[in-house]
Amino acid sequence: MNVKETLTEVKNTLPDMEWITSPVHVKRLSKDFYWFSPLLVEQLADKKADMIVKPRDEEEIRALVAACVQHKIPLTIRGGGTGNYGQAIPLEGGLVMDLTSCKKVDWIADGLIRVQTGMKIGELEDTVREQGWELRCLPSTYKAACIGGLFAGGFGGVGSINFGPISAPGTVQSIRVMTIEEEPVINELRGKDLLTFHHTYGTNGIILDMELALAPAQSWDEYMLAFNSIEDAHGFCRTMFDSVGIAKRELGLYNPAAAAYFSDVPSDLKAGEFMVVSLVAEQSKTPMLDLLAEYNGRVAWTQSFEEMTQSGLTMMEHCWNHATLHALKHDKSFTNLQTNYDAENVLQQLADLKAETGDEVEIHLEYIRLANGQLLITGLPLVRYSSAERLQEIMDIHEKLGIKINNSHVYTLEDGKHGGSLSDEIKASIKAYDPHRLLNRGKVRSMN
Repeated sequence: MNVKETLTEVKNTLPDMEWITSPVHVKRLSKDFYWFSPLLVEQLADKKADMIVKPRDEEEIRALVAACVQHKIPLTIRGGGTGNYGQAIPLEGGLVMDLTSCKKVDWIADGLIRVQTGMKIGELEDTVREQGWELRCLPSTYKAACIGGLFAGGFGGVGSINFGPISAPGTVQSIRVMTIEEEPVINELRGKDLLTFHHTYGTNGIILDMELALAPAQSWDEYMLAFNSIEDAHGFCRTMFDSVGIAKRELGLYNPAAAAYFSDVPSDLKAGEFMVVSLVAEQSKTPMLDLLAEYNGRVAWTQSFEEMTQSGLTMMEHCWNHATLHALKHDKSFTNLQTNYDAENVLQQLADLKAETGDEVEIHLEYIRLANGQLLITGLPLVRYSSAERLQEIMDIHEKLGIKINNSHVYTLEDGKHGGSLSDEIKASIKAYDPHRLLNRGKVRSMN
């Protein structure tokens, strides 16, 4: 009996669950945003599950896990599918478990929330705002992405200029994780232990719910700011970062070519101008404008928080990875990189990069705060793709200049953000939580 026939048998023993067998829907729910990378398109385009299931609660998850272990069915966990390097794509078929129906809020109290991991981040933001709170970190894909996916496969986003990436101590305070065994066990993890499950693509257990710290809600006005030089644009961003009295939620910098793809925003940005996207609290408008004048900048477009909620147009969907998405709508030849710059030497690094790559690399910087409070300038530069060999050369040029690359053109766990190898703690958790090695098969190169 093949996997598909086995899954049909499992489906018949669990008929009350929401099963998806339509080929069109199975194919769609087997994919993520892997198509950002032309290399991953070649490797993953034909990969898909044999069947999809959408459990509605913890008991249904438990029953499905037990069945997968009993029949040795490969299992891939999926949320909104907004990752862009194949995290949620099954390499060996089997069952994709879509957790987006598991979105219950257990409680909100004293700046904390416990929520199931399938809740979409935008819906979660709306929920906590009703109680006077907001999330500390939202990816630009917040309308579709799930909170569990941000922890298991993401990094940072809007709000990270204040609170750091999602993994910063104090933001995720506990997780509950189910083992992949015939009689699944659920463990609650806190502190450093829970970081073993961060950015591991669901290869070492199923994260059921999370306890998150929140921030007091504010009304964030949105700005597109124009500058004549990268020196002025970066100087403004750096001083804004250091200005603790100016309340902000986002700072992103774009060179003229990258900024040109925001054509849906009715700005008066001129050709050749560098742009900064900034979200600033209403009460910080005046000091922000004073600082803007110091760096010879101007407001190219703005809207209030209230106007944003009414129009649906938001700069939160023009920063981070959404900037790449806007560019791809106009020019399919682009891909991107994930980079970290030397905060004290970034302008020289960018000048040297320009000298070696010309117009092949268009700049997009994000300014965030590390857990120790220091500045991290990370980036999602647009890269004009010509060949796999040239893309590797461009990555090598970055590394030579001291610009760190987190390779977003590989689907194996070790070779992306983990820098080539996995910690002993992650390897141990994979063995302990998935002893039959059914989860997201093929994604852990060193343990295949």
